[in-house]
Amino acid sequence: MHPSYDLAVNYPLRTPVAARLAEALAHATLDLDTLAYPDPQGSAPTRQAIAQWMTRIGGHATVDPGHLVLTLGARHALWLALACLVAEGEASTVMVDTLTYHGFRDLASGMGTRCVDVAMDEHGMLPDSLDAVAARSHSRVVYVQPTLHNPTTLTLPLQRRLDLAAVVERRGLWIVEGDVYSHLVHDTGEALPPFATLLPQRTLHAGGVGKLLGPGLRVGWLRLPNPALLAACVEPLRRATDGLPGWLPAVVAGWMRDGTALALNQALQSAMRERAALARQVVGPDLVTSGASLHAWLPCADAEAFSERLLARGVRVGNPAGYGDPSTRATGVRMCLGAEEDIGRLEVALGIVGGCR
Repeated sequence: MHPSYDLAVNYPLRTPVAARLAEALAHATLDLDTLAYPDPQGSAPTRQAIAQWMTRIGGHATVDPGHLVLTLGARHALWLALACLVAEGEASTVMVDTLTYHGFRDLASGMGTRCVDVAMDEHGMLPDSLDAVAARSHSRVVYVQPTLHNPTTLTLPLQRRLDLAAVVERRGLWIVEGDVYSHLVHDTGEALPPFATLLPQRTLHAGGVGKLLGPGLRVGWLRLPNPALLAACVEPLRRATDGLPGWLPAVVAGWMRDGTALALNQALQSAMRERAALARQVVGPDLVTSGASLHAWLPCADAEAFSERLLARGVRVGNPAGYGDPSTRATGVRMCLGAEEDIGRLEVALGIVGGCR
């Protein structure tokens, strides 16, 4: 049967954003610069607003807008980061968590870059394993998701971040940091410094607003550690596009400046905490959630068979096999708590999940 309920796509709640965006566009004004060729790096005012947002919301110590490149979402930023390192001869292999974002595995595969798994525990990637894998594989790049990891919802504690940073620095590695969820721990006391703050000269940091305002806006950014890598990102963008569209990023930048984005974030955090509590109540206490995360993680022995049972009952979850090495057996199911905007529909879907266990 065709699935009736969506727990597969990691959306934020988009209804409030759509209402704000409709109002903003109804009163928007355009000038000649909007219709000119854009700066391939992204307009300076937009990058300035993003830099301030990253320090205010994302835990960064300082961000130089001159080190930012505007991208078509965070996944595009990850692609650019990896493409730069491949071009520099640094990324024939890339080290990743045993369970990691399926989109990054896809990006690496498409570039002919092999992912090498690094062991993890309940706190995330293990420093000793990273050290051993780097020595054995001669890989020079590690991909990390330090806050509200996809798919497990884990957040690396400060000491684990420091220990991983020490391995990276000692071995002269590069970090590709994917960070699209840190806004969800803002004002909770859980915000921790990103690797771009701990190791600014070794980190390419990818972010965006897709998990706050909706991925359809395609507003993301990449923070580069040095002028050479910055140029290596900007030049392909210039050649291919003559610059990315700047109007919607300018709207988002305005929201970052005037408090709209912060208000939407606070409302989203509150709603997702409510949904996480509902999910644990309906599915069971072993469901792994973390604060206002958009997704939850359900460990299970045969995740693929479980997801097939759910699909037969009309509930679609992500492909469990996509998060790990294809040669290994999937060990859990990610469930997205924001794709169903109506909380009543979400509760029905979660009830089906609980009933299929």
